[in-house]
Amino acid sequence: MRAFLGIPIPDGLREKIKNLEKEFEMKGVKTVKPENLHWTVKFFGDITEEEAEKVKKIMDGIDFEPLEISVSGIGVFPNISYVKTIWIGTKEKEKFEKLLNEINKKFSEIRKETRKITAHLTICRVKFLTEKEKLVNTIKKHENIEIGKMVVNSLVLYESKLTSDGPIYKKIKVIK
Repeated sequence: MRAFLGIPIPDGLREKIKNLEKEFEMKGVKTVKPENLHWTVKFFGDITEEEAEKVKKIMDGIDFEPLEISVSGIGVFPNISYVKTIWIGTKEKEKFEKLLNEINKKFSEIRKETRKITAHLTICRVKFLTEKEKLVNTIKKHENIEIGKMVVNSLVLYESKLTSDGPIYKKIKVIK
């Protein structure tokens, strides 16, 4: 099973993000479906049923204080000259990334994190560009956007099935 840990987005914020995504609708840019919006905590990739059971067991032992964060600001991976992913961040980056790192460490026996964790909520993936200047201008226009606030108080193990219409996520386990 292809799996990852994520933090779901409240419905009210999904609607605001969906409206923002409309500005990025251009050839070669694929927006994330509102129902698929989430903060990425840990991507496992393909895991066995045995590993999935270990993940669930570890999740049962996770306890953290709810954290209120702003959903704000636009960022890109890897950089503005070569945009592959467009994401929204948070002003509480340091606190949120500390929490994400703490959670990630608990799963190192299943998949050790090798990349630096960046708190991000992916809104678009760039396959190719025909309007690079328009895309860069749209990113810069919204770099300080304020979407709203949310409380991080749950963690979800998602199964991700890749289809020709994009990924389909199914909640496997939720902890509050």
